[in-house]
Formats: sequence, structure tokens, C-alpha cells
Amino acid sequence: MPLPSEAAEASTVDELRRLYRDAEARAARLRFIVEIHAGLERGRLEDVAGTVMAQVSAFAGAGSAVLEIEASHGQPAWRVGVGRADDASEAVDLASDDSGVSVRLALRLLPGRRGPAAEDRDALDVALRGIAAAVGLQRQAAERQRLLDDIAGRRAELAALVARLIEAQEQERRRVAHDLHDGSAQTLAALGYRLQTVTAGLPDDAPLRRELEEIADLARRSVAEIRAAIADLRPPELDGLGLAAALRARLDTLGGLAVSAELSAAADRWPAAVGLVLYRVAQEALANVVRHAEAGRVSVRLFEEERQAHLHIADDGRGLAAAGMPGAGGERLGIVGMRERLALIGGRLDLDGAAGRGTTMRAAVPLPAETGRS
Repeated sequence: MPLPSEAAEASTVDELRRLYRDAEARAARLRFIVEIHAGLERGRLEDVAGTVMAQVSAFAGAGSAVLEIEASHGQPAWRVGVGRADDASEAVDLASDDSGVSVRLALRLLPGRRGPAAEDRDALDVALRGIAAAVGLQRQAAERQRLLDDIAGRRAELAALVARLIEAQEQERRRVAHDLHDGSAQTLAALGYRLQTVTAGLPDDAPLRRELEEIADLARRSVAEIRAAIADLRPPELDGLGLAAALRARLDTLGGLAVSAELSAAADRWPAAVGLVLYRVAQEALANVVRHAEAGRVSVRLFEEERQAHLHIADDGRGLAAAGMPGAGGERLGIVGMRERLALIGGRLDLDGAAGRGTTMRAAVPLPAETGRS
């Protein structure tokens, strides 16, 4: 008969062994959960499903395991299985619904195996929730990417449409300029020549001579105005030499103003639509300076920075409010037109200037990645 002290010692050993086995079991469950999560992090479930399901099957003592995932996030239902099912084996079913994804795990235990203990079932539930969460994240990412691709495609379509719209506007300008050149301008020029011929045949003191000379001078001035309008409609420099040259030619026509210009050659690499819009914006801004600002100096900068095309025009005139530019009463039509042109190609327009302190206009347009350079 064992002594009381020996019985107590044996009981303590048995307790220690039980605690050790429990600790080992908990460690195994924890290791299983960690391995499942590590497997899920290696890639998409479709790619790692075989390994993950084999781990689940081995942990549960199952001869087969089938994972079913319902359709969600625009993705179809999906199913994967490992092992062979034995209809006579005990079945264990688990389900989870994490991250908006419903998953079901069907296990067929090996012959002679009992269903998992409560702690093991909890570990399987944790693993299944991890699978559902991983699938949810992957499907959300796929859906996000699909939406981004769709947005990018729509932006590309919009950009192409805007480019066609701008080109159509420019073609119409070219047509009108051509018609003016070959029509009204030629007719007025011919009229001026005829008047000169008629005037030359009259005596110097003829009363009609002076009147005809005034009419001939009016015809010459009309021809000059039409030719200036033709140049505004479609400056030849824009087609032949690029934005910087066309803008410089425009600045050369500004009389009575001291002009300083920094025009980057990078502008010649910008898309045609960007060049056209910025030229029209500069054209309108400079016209506002001449008509309204009462300025003595104007500076123009055309440059590229952080994948954006920039146009800055500053004058030392009366300022926005004094010149009747944007104010409480609204914006002038020219400013509205500039904003609308820039908005077509994703650009923006900023205006600064207080009364008596001049006006600064800043236009910026994003450039395609393959075009923009810092």
C-alpha cells in the first residue's frame, strides 16, 4: 500500500503530465492557426488552396476536406477539395461569414476518428474565419482594381473624346480662316487696288479723289484687320513651330507693353490638345491685359513641372476688381471660357490680384506620364 506522500507525489506527476499534454495541444492548435494564416499570406487562395486544405485536413484527422465559397464582390462561387470522401465516415461541417464572404468547410473524418474536441473545433473555426477574411480582402482588391481599370478606361475614352472635340474646333477655325483669306480678304484687297487705280486717273484737285483715297485706306485697314483675325483663328506658328514659338509671335504683336517671357522648349513635346488649349488661354489672358488692365508690363512663363504643363501670365495693371475681372458680380465671359477650356483637359485656372497691384493668372494642366518630365 503506497504511503500518503507517495500517493500525493504520483498525483502531482499525473497533474503535471496532464498540464503538459494540454499545453502541447494548445501549442499545436496555435501552430495550426499560425500556419494557416501564413499560407494565406503567400498568395491568392486559388493558388495556395491545396496546401491550406491539406493542413486543415491533417489537423482535423479527415480523409477529405471540401471548401465552398459563395459568390460575392462580383466574383463567382468557388469550390476546392482534397482527399477522398468516404460516405461512411463521420462528417463535420463548419461555416463562416467574414468580410461579406460566406464559406463552408465539409470534413469527412478518417475511419475510427471522432469529431474534433471543442478546443480543436474552435481552432478550425478561427482558421475558417481567416480563410473567409482572406477571400474577402482578395475579392475586394479585385473589385477595386476592376473599378479602377474601368475608371481608367473611361478617362482614356473621355480624353480621346476631348482631343477630338478640340481638334474639331480647330478644324472649324482653320476652315473659317481659310474662307476669310480666300473670300473677304481677297475681295477687300481687290477693292483697294481698284480704288487706287480709279483714284490715280483723277485730277489732283478732283473733289472725288480725296473721298476715294479715304475709302481705299479703309479697305486696306479692313484687310489688315481680317488678316489679324485669321492669325488669331489659327496662328501658322502653332502648326509649324509649336506652342512656344506661337506664343512668342503673339507677344511680339503687343504694342505699348514691356514684355518678358520664359518659354520652355519642353512645351513642344506636350500633347497637341494641351498646346492648343494653353495657347487659347494665353490669347484670351493677353487680350484682357491689353483691353482692361492698363498695364505697362507683362511677364509670361511657360514651363513643365511635376508632370504638369504650366502657363503663368502676370501684369502690373489695375488688378482684378478695378479692371472689372472676377468679382462679386461674377466672372467675365473670357475668364469663364478659359476655365471651361482647361476643364476639358483636366486643367485648372487660378487668378490673383488686388486693386492697383496687378493680376497674375496661373494655368496648370496634367500631362500623361510618358510626356511629363520634371
